[in-house]
Amino acid sequence: MRKVKRSLTVIGEFEPFGLQVVGPSGGSDGNVGEGRKRGGTSKGRYYLFDADTARVRGGGYEYNSVMGGFWDHDQELYIHGNKVIWSGGQQVHKQFSAPTAVLQAKWCRVEAMNEPLLCILHSDCLMTYTPAGEMHSVPLQYSVGSIWPIPCGLLLQRAAEIPLVSSGASTPVKGSPGSSLRDLARDGPYFSISSRLSPSVHNSGGLSSGRRASLSLATPTTPVSSIFALLHPLEEPQAVQVAESGKFRPLADMEEQIIWSSSTVPYLVSFHSGRKQHSIWEIKSVPSTSQNSPVSKKQSPTQLHTSEDSGTFGLQRVWHEKPGQTQADQVFVASDEDGVPILCLVVKEHQRLSAFRLLRNKITEELSSKAHLDVAWTLEAISAAPIIALHPRRKENQHYDLLVLTSDGELGLYTGSYHMCNFFLSKSAAKMAPKGSITSQKKTPQGPGGNSADAEDDGVELVGINDAVTDRVNLLTSTGKIYRCALNLPFSSAVTVLCLSAFAESLRPSLYRYLLKHFLERDFPATEALFLPTPDGKPDVNWAGFSDLILEIIRDMPVARGPPPPSLTKATNTSWEFLLQSGMHKNNLLNRRYVALPIFQQPFIQNPLPHPAPRSVDEKETDEMPVYVSVMMEILEVLHAVYEDCKLDTLRWRQASQLATLLSHLAAAAGELEYVDHYTRDFPTVVPPLPELSKNSLHGTWRTPANLFRWVEYRIKKRRMPRSGEGLPALLLREGVLSVEWSRKVVGFYELLLGDEETAKEKPTVVHIGMSRGTANRPEHKMVLAMVAEAFSLPDLDRLPCGISLPLRHALNISREAPPGDWPPQAYVLVGREDLAATCSSSFSKGRDELKKTSTTTAGSVKNPVVDVDDAFLAAPYMLHLRPITIPQSIDSSELGDAEGQGTAVDGCISDGMDHMSSTTAPLRFGSDLRLNEVRRLLGSSRPVAVRTANSPDVSDPDIVAQQQAQLWQLAQRTTALSFGRGAYTLATSYPLLTETLHIPKLVLAGRLPSQHDATVNLDVNTGNIADLTSWPDFHNGVAAGLRLAPGQGKITRTWIVYNKPDEPSYSHAGFLMSLGLHKHLGVLAATDVYRYLAQEHEATTVGVLLGMAAARRGTMDPAISKMLYLHIPARHPPSFPELELPTLMQSAALMAVGLLYQGSAHRLTTEILLAEIGRKPGGDNPLDREGYALAAGLALGLVTLGRGNDAWGLADLHIEDRLRHYMSGGSEPSDDRQRRPDGFTSSNSLPTASRNVEDLSQAGGQVMEGSMVNLDVTAPGATLALALMFLKTNNKVVAARLAIPDTHFALEYVRPDFILLRLVARSLTLWDSVQATEEWVQAQIPEIVKTAVNTINQVGDTATPPADADMEALAQAHVNILAGACLSIALRYAGTAKPEAQQLLRKYALFFLQEKRNAVLLGGAASPNTRHAYVDRGTLETCLNVAVLSLSVVMAGTGHLQTFRLLRYLRRRNDSDGGINYGNHMAISMAIGFLFLGGGLRTFGTNNGAVAALLIALYPRFPTTPNDHRCHLQAFRHLYVLATEARCVQTVDVDTGLPVLVPLEMTVQNSGCQGETTITRFTPCILPERCSLMRVRVSGARYWPQDIKLPITDQAWWEPGEAGDPFNGGMLYVKRRVGACSYADDPIGCRSLLSRAFQKDSEGGRFEARGMAGDGLQMSKVDQLVSTFSGDPSMLAFAQLLCNFSRNSKTANEFEDFCLTALFESVSTDRPALLQTYLTLYTTVEALVAHAAGQGTSITSICSDPLSLFSLKVALSYCEVIKEDEESSGEPLVQHNFLAALAKKVEDVLSFSKFFGTDATESSKILAPDLVKYFNTAQWPAEVNVGSKGRAGSDALMYKTLLACYLSWYDIPTTRAVQSAALKLRKILPSLRTYASSNSEYLLPILACVLPGTPSHGLLRINPCLPFLNTNLSE
Repeated sequence: MRKVKRSLTVIGEFEPFGLQVVGPSGGSDGNVGEGRKRGGTSKGRYYLFDADTARVRGGGYEYNSVMGGFWDHDQELYIHGNKVIWSGGQQVHKQFSAPTAVLQAKWCRVEAMNEPLLCILHSDCLMTYTPAGEMHSVPLQYSVGSIWPIPCGLLLQRAAEIPLVSSGASTPVKGSPGSSLRDLARDGPYFSISSRLSPSVHNSGGLSSGRRASLSLATPTTPVSSIFALLHPLEEPQAVQVAESGKFRPLADMEEQIIWSSSTVPYLVSFHSGRKQHSIWEIKSVPSTSQNSPVSKKQSPTQLHTSEDSGTFGLQRVWHEKPGQTQADQVFVASDEDGVPILCLVVKEHQRLSAFRLLRNKITEELSSKAHLDVAWTLEAISAAPIIALHPRRKENQHYDLLVLTSDGELGLYTGSYHMCNFFLSKSAAKMAPKGSITSQKKTPQGPGGNSADAEDDGVELVGINDAVTDRVNLLTSTGKIYRCALNLPFSSAVTVLCLSAFAESLRPSLYRYLLKHFLERDFPATEALFLPTPDGKPDVNWAGFSDLILEIIRDMPVARGPPPPSLTKATNTSWEFLLQSGMHKNNLLNRRYVALPIFQQPFIQNPLPHPAPRSVDEKETDEMPVYVSVMMEILEVLHAVYEDCKLDTLRWRQASQLATLLSHLAAAAGELEYVDHYTRDFPTVVPPLPELSKNSLHGTWRTPANLFRWVEYRIKKRRMPRSGEGLPALLLREGVLSVEWSRKVVGFYELLLGDEETAKEKPTVVHIGMSRGTANRPEHKMVLAMVAEAFSLPDLDRLPCGISLPLRHALNISREAPPGDWPPQAYVLVGREDLAATCSSSFSKGRDELKKTSTTTAGSVKNPVVDVDDAFLAAPYMLHLRPITIPQSIDSSELGDAEGQGTAVDGCISDGMDHMSSTTAPLRFGSDLRLNEVRRLLGSSRPVAVRTANSPDVSDPDIVAQQQAQLWQLAQRTTALSFGRGAYTLATSYPLLTETLHIPKLVLAGRLPSQHDATVNLDVNTGNIADLTSWPDFHNGVAAGLRLAPGQGKITRTWIVYNKPDEPSYSHAGFLMSLGLHKHLGVLAATDVYRYLAQEHEATTVGVLLGMAAARRGTMDPAISKMLYLHIPARHPPSFPELELPTLMQSAALMAVGLLYQGSAHRLTTEILLAEIGRKPGGDNPLDREGYALAAGLALGLVTLGRGNDAWGLADLHIEDRLRHYMSGGSEPSDDRQRRPDGFTSSNSLPTASRNVEDLSQAGGQVMEGSMVNLDVTAPGATLALALMFLKTNNKVVAARLAIPDTHFALEYVRPDFILLRLVARSLTLWDSVQATEEWVQAQIPEIVKTAVNTINQVGDTATPPADADMEALAQAHVNILAGACLSIALRYAGTAKPEAQQLLRKYALFFLQEKRNAVLLGGAASPNTRHAYVDRGTLETCLNVAVLSLSVVMAGTGHLQTFRLLRYLRRRNDSDGGINYGNHMAISMAIGFLFLGGGLRTFGTNNGAVAALLIALYPRFPTTPNDHRCHLQAFRHLYVLATEARCVQTVDVDTGLPVLVPLEMTVQNSGCQGETTITRFTPCILPERCSLMRVRVSGARYWPQDIKLPITDQAWWEPGEAGDPFNGGMLYVKRRVGACSYADDPIGCRSLLSRAFQKDSEGGRFEARGMAGDGLQMSKVDQLVSTFSGDPSMLAFAQLLCNFSRNSKTANEFEDFCLTALFESVSTDRPALLQTYLTLYTTVEALVAHAAGQGTSITSICSDPLSLFSLKVALSYCEVIKEDEESSGEPLVQHNFLAALAKKVEDVLSFSKFFGTDATESSKILAPDLVKYFNTAQWPAEVNVGSKGRAGSDALMYKTLLACYLSWYDIPTTRAVQSAALKLRKILPSLRTYASSNSEYLLPILACVLPGTPSHGLLRINPCLPFLNTNLSE
């Protein structure tokens, strides 16, 4: 075979794609020459790189779904001016534009980030970008000339200073990135990390060189490093130091310029421009504790580097050359022949490539004097590039070869220093190359004979190589053109690539190079490949060349035994003979493609195998013979391991047959007849026959080939095998061999599954196998975790032979019922629990980064990183049909009216802010009733309301208009209050579209007249101030619109918030800002954005921003937010601060924001400030708002000290309880209080005050003069609630006693009745555990004096008079306020619990207050003066009623309770004619409706400390009278209930359909006081109990697979959206329906499920007969219906439609359909759809064997794998037998044992003697099969012969040969050598063996078992009759 040059595949003439994007008018940057030479063009600079450079660490391909084939091409960075274009495959991926010019752009990686960073260098800063869009800016204090990536970050090279004198002694660095990019001098600061220069030097930019030199002389002498390391974009660059004599010093030499670095190896190359010298440096990690380093790393708060020994980086010089050298033209990293990285320096001037073997590939701290590099070898080269050519592509430790261009134009491929082959660029291909930007890796196919160089085409003259990416390079020609080319290597055949990969990993390097070199240099014509038979009859040039290479080794043996091995070429006289002798023609005949041409008319004679090599070497044989045999054996062992690997993959059985043909020749030449017999048994039709053997050929020492099928069978049968790996290929025991990775995984799984417990502790497996994290209590669990670690998916399991896969499937089935809870999602997918996988996938992905940083212990006690596997990759094809959750809309907008009548919407297109509620889970939550429609109608405010007036004939038109306006004004009060309820109803139910602004529904105050065809009537502006009526309601409307946005989503960005900002400040946008803060979205705003909002001086906007920013930073004590808040509290301004006129409500909002910001911190200064603000004297502001200001201060104080009680550290000396008690009880202020400053310090022992004094404020125009007495009306509410929140849940009885309700007439005179309500609430919050939802507890809160008085009033008649000494009005009002306070206390204690006792009790008191008010406002008369109705006014009763209904809705929050909803709807229907109905009452009812349907039923309230405080603030029992009333309580505080909500609703989703389903959940709750447990059951969607009581959640019922979630008891709040560790995945629990069960929606009572389970039992019991059902008229639709009852898998339905119909009439077809139907119901009813493939494979295998044996087959070569299929059936039988013996622990087998036994019986019938081997049934014991005897005597198989001679024709010979192979494999009959050896032993025992065996054969079985150990009994029974006919004289 002649040697050839291989032609390169020309992809096209190269032009950067970025040049096309920029266009021809882009201009030039002036780097024409240097740019063309080093990756530039006349229009810009480009850089080509591999797609892996820009991928996420871990091998993620997350852009595939977006960019399609973007990652299949070369990637390009194009730099032009201020633009950087990232493109690939003619597509622009990213384009960056900067205000300044781009100097350099490179990719790098940092340790703390998984995403790569694109670093773009500018003159003043370094910008970093991630592929996801995250951006960071790194300011530069130095003039940076270039940037260089390293394995853990980026190096920054300072630009050289301008020389003082241009002497020409030092020339610029050739090709220096800094010099070619920009001028070295620039303006900017001059800053050193080790030593900062004087400020005068900072502005030295722009000075003359002389002035700069004079400044430099005045600088300190401390050396400044010229290289800095950036380890994270949020860190400051660190100075890089140089190691000298074991110490580190800064690298101050500016002439030492970096010319190369790498992100994969810790080395860099520099060139000293002065000394003209190269140096190689190793990067070292220098700990910050190093005393030798003058630079110490400063830890910053934003530092994210995670290294334990954080420190600077140093450089250690490991090589330098002699001075006076030329700078290298190319520097890159490749691989030596053994895979060690080598650093290559190419100097074109010297025509030399120098290679250095690198010592390390990771950064270390070790400083060693031996760390010195030397030149390993050199090559002649003018240009070179690293490429991936001869080794497979890997994610890590990639092997790079060398493409070298010599001075004479030769282009050679090298692996290390060894030349492999030459390439050339064809002129014709260059002429036909397309022009333009070509970066695709797709290659133009070459013709079969297009590899050699023709005489007329000598190739194009080449001058350079660059831009190498994988196997593609740019070739520079002498004409100046650049061609993008790919290497045309003969690796198109899969089996060839597999063999060469095994050679590369296993053979000696010298042998591998020899084989590969000769293979690459071969030119094998396609016409000669036609003579090589292949399984599919198609010529394979690639495989033919490889096979001919191996056969050439056999032909070159020094001593040939017998005829030489066959050549692939044959002498032919005519083209017709050539065609008739081709292998393709032979395959076509055997496959009977030409029916008219009989097979026997064209016989074939198979060429025999070569003669075996002698087993020993004698004197006459040459010394080279053993060398050739050893080489052949080395190749044989490697290829045999690949062959066995292919046998375990059914998709590669054809490749295994190709290998069997080649290996049989190789084994025969090496004298290993056992191997030949092994291949013949597996593929009898493709292995040629052996030649006639000599007498001694069948005896001697032969190696036993490894057989993985037999090894698996032995492991299943628990047969003892040595732990050394006997029976396994030697290549399998080596680590890191990818060519046999498939079989390594399978063997490892079986070792874990069937290994011995004793030996497993020492070494679990003999092969290297990974193990994922998770609990493994059983061997089956270990196997599952190993499959996850090895990325072995369910489709991979389908590729295994069915018998091999059955034990693995059985282990997965055992683990399915109750898998451990800490498995990764992939493990759950493997065991068929996609529900658990989907549930835990979110939490697993959050902790995946932490898992990657750690390492796991493999089964071989080797540390191995956790393998990151895509969940979808592990799912089988029939499980990949998950769909998004969609719920059909059930609410029609046209059905909604705004009034109680039958009105319709005026405009159906008007949005009311609740349109999206119909597409959430709310309809499934509340069933099919219309309560959600009613809620939407009641809370809608965007449509005119219905106005109904009595049309009396005597009423004039003006009076009718007046009545309409009066009623419309009352309805407007209600409309303006609806936003409170709508915000709660739609809370966190919507996701915004970032391309659109948020729609805020309008507040429509107009009305419509139903009696006048819905005519619209507007509100008269003269009736009242419309602006006052709509200003703050617009604020609340904006809050409601913003609250519907879901929290925790990353879509809310600063840009979108600013995008929604109106041109003019508005109340609605102010409320929108507050809602964003409540959802923690407002934190994305920059400080400048907040300033712009505050600078508008809009009152509502300021309130929204202050409260929103504080809520977003709640509990963080952010100093920046704190300064902003205190700016709006004038009492804290210093005396010199200019006086600001801030409204009181703005100051109140600032105080509340301070409390939120410092919540739970017990911050001392803040506590003192707020404590002083409660009792602040009135100043120049509005005195009417003092109550709200003091209340805000008290509530803020309670938030700061929330739940701390007396345990707050550092607050004991403030005596907070005493001062709050003083504010509650009144009296004169003590002297120390009068002297105490507003900040809390007394004037006698403190520093000078920094705040404006109280007296100063009061004298600045105060309107109210107060003395020393405390104004209880102002201070009591705030002090009471502050004390309650401070001692919340502390059960402090001392503090509770101070909050006791007055129990004497005298004490009642000094406490307002509404303050009694607050005291009871405060006392209940303190004694938290004592609150009970019982009537007894409520009555216990009423003092005896009040009870007596109320009873007296109830008992006396109308004529009786109450006691004269009692204030009955005070007692009566105290009574109703106590009851209202008790209701509010119960609401806070049982918020969100839906406790029935609390609901009934609160409903009772709500109806009580309603009845009391009805009696008090009876129309037409007055109440009796001696009844309690005369002592309680209507306003007080209305307030108590509001408190009661709010309390009821808080307890039932999110439940949509119908009785409560009916009550609220009735209360909403009332108008002002009922008495005492104002804006505040409507607000309370609206809030109650919203709370009842909180978040559409998906959210509820919590009872943790923060939630209770937020609810108390929002439910403060003092309601406004008008929309602008903020006197006692700022209305914006009502929205703080959002901080108390928790998303505790859980919905269950069927993982197979993706639709929500109803599932019963069993919840175990801990009783209060830790007194036992309670189990409750609810159907999903439902609200779960709080974390403080929830212990366990379990999916109950028999219709779904069980799940058990156990939770620890904790006082923490519910999980936030997206929080790690959430076991409910944000309220989404995936479930999987059991087989034979319908959903509760389709089958509420379970009748269909019972029917399905009955069919399932019949199927399991074997009583289900498909034919009987078919005979009774079972139609196809019924089959589909029955299958759909069992399972919703679409693949099962398709199988039933295609293979289970009864339309055919043939008996065979009907039998197959019967089997398909039975197998279908068996697979589906047992919930094992994957077994359908197993049933069909086993059934068709046996049926095909029967058909071919009967002569009914259609193809002979199609049954070439029948022996393997039968062996797989044997393994399945062994598995069933083992499972049946140990059924208690292992369960039932997956496949029915009766089915396998029936198949085995049919196989035995086919392989019986009497039917196929020429024997007579009556004389079977005397006349035996000649083929079997011939095999035992001569190792010969049935062969085809010429027509006319005694023998069989070709097809018959192949059939009998296949049947004999099946016979030997099925009965485990040993090889010829083993049988001959056993016969010799028997002959020694029994000399007359033939005579004795003929008459007493049955007595020889025990002796035969002794001489053939390991042979099963059924095999001995087949050998025993053949003993009389064995020729035992061969050895004589």
